[in-house]
Amino acid sequence: MNALENPTPDAATVRAIAEALADVLVERGLVVQRTAGPVGRVLDVGQVADLLGRKPAWVYAHATELGAFRFGDGPKARLGFDRSSVERWKRDRQMRTLKPDSGPRRGRSRQNGRARGASLIPYEPPGLGGIPS
Repeated sequence: MNALENPTPDAATVRAIAEALADVLVERGLVVQRTAGPVGRVLDVGQVADLLGRKPAWVYAHATELGAFRFGDGPKARLGFDRSSVERWKRDRQMRTLKPDSGPRRGRSRQNGRARGASLIPYEPPGLGGIPS
């Protein structure tokens, strides 16, 4: 094998794979995660916005996707987020961007109004020498 057949991944790719593997091991109970205690484990909307580089309005709009929970039962109860869930969400998005073949392909799929390589069926409108009407 030469270097072109088996490229060496860069450090960011290796780190992303290692973190994803660690998450799977923790989820399956094969590794116990050390925590420094409850401090810093629950984040508010502002902290999540800072962590993800987004605005608070974006965090509110994606709260369910980020695994938010409410402090209390009222309609305006504050939102909380588990730090590890938000970081896992972020890593999942990073892994998707690292995969070259993930997601829909963008670009022109048609050329001159026709799909590439498609041949057209001959058609003559009635009265122009085609099948009589």
